[in-house]
Amino acid sequence: MTALLALLSRFDEALFQVERAVVATMLGCMGGIVFLDVCYRVSTRTGSLLANPLFVGGVAAIVGVLALRTRGDSSPAGLAKGAGIGVAVGLGQFAFVRLLPNGLVWSQTFALALTLWLGLVGASLAAHDGRHLALDVGTKLWPKDVAPKMVAIGHFVTAAFCLLLCYLGVRSTAEHYELWQATDHAGATLSGTGIPTWFATLAIPYGTLALAFRFKLEGIRTWRGEVEIGGDDTLKQLGIAGSSAPSTFPPAPTESTLR
Repeated sequence: MTALLALLSRFDEALFQVERAVVATMLGCMGGIVFLDVCYRVSTRTGSLLANPLFVGGVAAIVGVLALRTRGDSSPAGLAKGAGIGVAVGLGQFAFVRLLPNGLVWSQTFALALTLWLGLVGASLAAHDGRHLALDVGTKLWPKDVAPKMVAIGHFVTAAFCLLLCYLGVRSTAEHYELWQATDHAGATLSGTGIPTWFATLAIPYGTLALAFRFKLEGIRTWRGEVEIGGDDTLKQLGIAGSSAPSTFPPAPTESTLR
């Protein structure tokens, strides 16, 4: 049992590292796509100065020159670099608008799909670090020798509930996949994209399955007495339980100080 638990713990850590990389990549993609969409909307707004490539290039050139000056580059070469930045930005805006006459119509839908993934993968990361929401009632009602078992049972019940949600998520994803296949990949796609809807809903079975695995693993550890329980659950979730850092609040007045 100990060897199996160690193997599962190593898998949990490896999964945690992969999830962190996935979350960072999705955040970068979502931020970049939304930023480009906002730039396109501003660049095509009638009567806006930001829709003029010459104005945008000029502002970019000034900012570039000032940025180089703050780094100590005030030479003619620095001025040329700043002007080059302005020209590049102006041409980039002009090409961006001309090459995408309809804009990034799919950006909002794609960002929402990534948000679903981010929420569920983020919940899995929170469960790994013990930052998930929890009701810390059992440790205050049960005797100390019984409390670990009751907390472990609570983790097992939570894992079972996550498995139920995983089952429902699998059914939903399967229905979207069957519709996508029945329409020769023409239907059941995200609006404005060719990305199938089942890709977005796949986040539900994955996230809930990962949560079930982590709650089950935490339950086993708690049952075996390998996890310390008790204390202020709120402080534990914030990651400051047992901190030795000095308090920033003034000490409570004592009887001597009140006299």
